[in-house]
Amino acid sequence: MVPPAPPAPGAPPHPAPPAAKPYVLRAYRMPPRKKPAPRLSPVTLTLLITAPAVLGAALLRTRSGSRSR
Repeated sequence: MVPPAPPAPGAPPHPAPPAAKPYVLRAYRMPPRKKPAPRLSPVTLTLLITAPAVLGAALLRTRSGSRSR
């Protein structure tokens, strides 16, 4: 095996690395969110459940107070 020839006296020992390409930073954008399915708010849901129950209890309660006299 023959050793590699030494470089010429005026030549640089290693070639210069290639110039780095400028890296362009893009503006950050949030990924688009899916719209949530339409839902009833907790207040509306509570009113839909409790209002008929309160109304039914008021209509069906005994009226013993008016019959006793």
